Amino acid sequence: MNTNQSFLEGRNLTYAEFVSKFVYDQKKRSWQLRKKGYTIGRLLWVPPTTGELFYLRKMLTIYKGPTSFKDIRTIANVQYPTYREACFAMGFLQDDKEFVEAIKEVRDWGTTHYLRKLFALMLLTSTMNKLEKFWEQT
Repeated sequence: MNTNQSFLEGRNLTYAEFVSKFVYDQKKRSWQLRKKGYTIGRLLWVPPTTGELFYLRKMLTIYKGPTSFKDIRTIANVQYPTYREACFAMGFLQDDKEFVEAIKEVRDWGTTHYLRKLFALMLLTSTMNKLEKFWEQT
């Protein structure tokens, strides 16, 4: 991010593309423009259960040239308080309509034991995005 403040070339690159144009100089402890060669960058996999780290990684795959962490959370000139909210704004995450409908359908024919088990399974697998809204709707 500091390099993006100094070099305009980095502002058109995603996090993974950055290493194709820049190389890290360990002696100077800074990034310099790459003079020759080519390399491929990658982001390590992060499980959804890590919370904000997972959403930050999602944003880094598409966001080009951030100069601060606040830049990554800013979408269409609106700064979101969390990376999760920024992911919603980008359309990466959907609402939980299908889960609400599943619970409503099960309540008509399922036992209370089955309903509780289904709800617990949904919670444990981290498949829902907005738990508070889900709880209010069901």
